[in-house]
Amino acid sequence: FFSSRCCNQRDRDHAEVQLSLAMLALLVISASALVQGPVLSQVTARRGFVAQAVAGVAASAFVGVAPSRAGYLTNLGFGDAAPSAAEIDKEVLASGAVQTDLKKIAKYAAMATALNVEFTANGQADIKPAVAAFNRAELRTSMNTVNAIFSEEYQKQSDRIIRNVIQDLSELDSLITLKGDGVRTAKKIKSIARFVSKLDTDLNLFIASATA
Repeated sequence: FFSSRCCNQRDRDHAEVQLSLAMLALLVISASALVQGPVLSQVTARRGFVAQAVAGVAASAFVGVAPSRAGYLTNLGFGDAAPSAAEIDKEVLASGAVQTDLKKIAKYAAMATALNVEFTANGQADIKPAVAAFNRAELRTSMNTVNAIFSEEYQKQSDRIIRNVIQDLSELDSLITLKGDGVRTAKKIKSIARFVSKLDTDLNLFIASATA
């Protein structure tokens, strides 16, 4: 009888332990669900916010670019207006002084194109006389005179073109002198070609803007 009573007590104790463990497990699972739910919701919400933000930035990048300026790429950088977009004072353009200086700039633009063609064909060509033929003072004065035909807004761009032209010529002055055996390295040819091409592009861009 005593043995039977002990077994029953042991079974009850075991059952209580199992029940306690089961309840503890249930509590742990419930607590985990309560914690993970908000966390997952926050992660999901955060991911959704980031996705929406990225999409918004991308959309604004496309919408914010005016059609007349979008995609126009020159050595001046992305966002510069096309020459055809320049606002020009026709009366100033028709003046004798502007027309005279415009012809001078056109002459220098043709010289730059010829120089570009010559050096592209022969990277060892002696182009020092051709570069020296550019009268910097006259060219700068003529470009500043013609620059008056543009609106103040477009002059922000045309002013950069004028500075670029003078800088192109200054860079060429320091690069074209032949030294030693008189043979240019591939690196030197590449550097000269860059500024010869820029000079051609800058001058003709200015002419295109003035005659658009």
